[in-house]
Amino acid sequence: MDNSKWKETKALIKSDLQRFNTTSKWDYIKYLINNASFKITFWFRVGSFLQGKTGIGYNLLYMLVKLIYKHNQYLTGIQLPLGTNIKGGLSFSHFSCIVINKNCIIGNNCTIFQGVTIGSVRGPKGGVPTIGNNVVICSGAKIIGKVNVGNDVIIGAGAVVVNDIPDNSVAVGVPAKIISKNGKINTEYYLIN
Repeated sequence: MDNSKWKETKALIKSDLQRFNTTSKWDYIKYLINNASFKITFWFRVGSFLQGKTGIGYNLLYMLVKLIYKHNQYLTGIQLPLGTNIKGGLSFSHFSCIVINKNCIIGNNCTIFQGVTIGSVRGPKGGVPTIGNNVVICSGAKIIGKVNVGNDVIIGAGAVVVNDIPDNSVAVGVPAKIISKNGKINTEYYLIN
C-alpha cells in the first residue's frame, strides 16, 4: 500500500468531516450513517484512492467501494466522478442535480448547493473550471468552461459563470457579474454547516 497516498486520503476525509464541527471519533460513524454529504465525500475519497491500484485485493475492494459509491450517487443525485481533483473540506449542503466534470479542480472548503453544474466547454476556447478555496456555489449556479474562480467567492443562485471571478467576490446573474467585494466575510458563514 502507498502509505503517503493513504495518509493524504485520511486527511481529506478528516477535513470533510470537520466541516460539521465534529468533536469525537464516533462522529465518523454517526455522520457516515446519517449525513448524505459526508457519505458521498467519504466513499468518493476511498474510491479515488483505490482507483488504479493493482492486485486482486485492491480490485475486489475497489469494486465494493464503487458499488457503494454509485448507490450513494443515485440516492443524492450527485454526479462526481472518482479521481476528480478536489481538496479537503468538501460539503454538499443540499442534493440533487449536481454535475461536476472529472477534469475540474476545486480547492479547500468548497460548499455546493443543489442544481449546480461545474462543466466543460469544447472547442478552441474549451476547458474546465478551476475553483479556489472557500468558495460557495449556490443553488442552480453553473460554472462553465475554462474559467478561474478565486478564493473566498460566493456564486449566487442561478448565476452562470463564463468569465473569471477574482478573489473575495460575490457574483450573480446571467452572465455572472460581480456585485460585491465582501466574499471573504460572507463565505465564513458557510465554513461550518
